[in-house]
Amino acid sequence: MTCHEGALLSDNESHVTGLHFYGRKLQDLGRFDATQDSADIGKFRAPSLLALQQSMPWMHHGGFQSLLGIVNFYNAGGARPKPRKKFKDDPNYPQTTELLHKLELSKDEKNALIAFLETL
Repeated sequence: MTCHEGALLSDNESHVTGLHFYGRKLQDLGRFDATQDSADIGKFRAPSLLALQQSMPWMHHGGFQSLLGIVNFYNAGGARPKPRKKFKDDPNYPQTTELLHKLELSKDEKNALIAFLETL
């Protein structure tokens, strides 16, 4: 609820969810591409969840085709990639926001959440 709150079901802020692929073939630097501020590397704006079904595929890279995939991603606490050797001491390596943490939802809770999301 932190990132998808309020009337628009978005805080309209940018967060690092760990899907930046920093230093890899699919690298996406997120908000940094617009701001050139290193603090924005790997940050993406939390979109509104309104009309969610009409906005697939989901996430900034379109890598999720199902709500179950997204729910599982967030249930696991998002992605927390570790820098590869050449990026080990890179001060710009994006760190996943602490707002994300494991949810430990049961199968029934995940199904209920998906049913809710499908109503938006």
